[in-house]
Amino acid sequence: MQFLHNKNVFALLLSQSLQSLAGVLVTIVLMVRVYQMTDSVFLAGLVLSFMSFASIAASFCISAVLRNLGFKKVLAGANLLRAVFAILMAFSVSHHGQVFFWITLLFVFFFSFAGAFFQPARFALLPMIVPKEQYVKANGVISLSNQLFLTAGWGLGGLLTYAVPFELVVGAAICLFVLSGASICLLQVNEEAANGTAESASARSIWKDVMVIPIVRDITLMDIIEALAGSVWSSAILLAFTAAVLHETEVWWGMFNASYFIGAIVGSVIAIRFSAFFERKMGFAIMFSSLVMSVLTLLFSFSPIPFLCALACAAMGPFYQVRDIGQETVLQEVIPEQKRIGIMAAKNAILTPWSGVTYSIMGLMADAAGAKTVFITAAALYGMTFFIALAQPRLLHYKRETRTP
Repeated sequence: MQFLHNKNVFALLLSQSLQSLAGVLVTIVLMVRVYQMTDSVFLAGLVLSFMSFASIAASFCISAVLRNLGFKKVLAGANLLRAVFAILMAFSVSHHGQVFFWITLLFVFFFSFAGAFFQPARFALLPMIVPKEQYVKANGVISLSNQLFLTAGWGLGGLLTYAVPFELVVGAAICLFVLSGASICLLQVNEEAANGTAESASARSIWKDVMVIPIVRDITLMDIIEALAGSVWSSAILLAFTAAVLHETEVWWGMFNASYFIGAIVGSVIAIRFSAFFERKMGFAIMFSSLVMSVLTLLFSFSPIPFLCALACAAMGPFYQVRDIGQETVLQEVIPEQKRIGIMAAKNAILTPWSGVTYSIMGLMADAAGAKTVFITAAALYGMTFFIALAQPRLLHYKRETRTP
């Protein structure tokens, strides 16, 4: 894989992996601290809701900011800002009282606002630094590196939160954010081309851009439903399931997350190794993952043994990761270069507020009916996305259509 020797790819890999690990560590300490202070899934879930709501404002200004400042300045600055707000969150969450709780959520908002710039910019940057025929492998390698660091974050995060003062965990995250920002400085991209891409994208209606391309519309519809299903895997609900249903500590909570990411690593390797196959069966892979997620989520909800739950999480990883890599590759191919940032920002503008609502919906349902009930509901929702994909021939046979002479 020649692109692995590309300094730009390496810089992007390193920066994303470090900021992902740092983000996980910050999320873990916040979720555990808020849950311990309030004993409420709903209030703990507000942390994730504010993270999602922060992306709404960012989604509408990403193109303009990138156009005026450029990729490198925005991404490096975003990491440094996240380090600053991590310090402020650590200070405010250390104090008890309703006022400090809402101050913490305010810092969470700005922390996530800065982080919202990374994904759309990375999505648009990758096609600029690797040739089209290497999209699947490049997405797979970036995903693999990212999942390795996420696995370390969730695997160690639960243990660190349980055994180490949270100030030390936050301090480690701050250092990682700084290193991530420094890695962006290694990027060598044509800033004029990047600015032109952002400018063209910002000139169009965000709603029209998402709806006018059929493949984007179909994937967005599935994402809306899967967002509600996927919200059960949020830290707050999974923590409640671990404590209330399985009667285990935060250590198993971290292990469940780590198990999923281990499976995701396997999925990334599979996508890289069999990239030629997935190029021909991309739509089928996206559809089949929804069915597998439905079945495994149902098995997870009914298993009384933590080890079996961890195995179910690990089994989900490969299928869902293949779907994510396939979906990102499809979008990179069908979206014109001049519209990539704008359409991804538009897609995020639709999904992020809805994601924030889903955390609250599932959090309230977990408080009212129990964590087990919401996992059963999620299994049914994943099943719905399977049937939607099955009924969409444009998506199901995507690769066959695009390879037709």
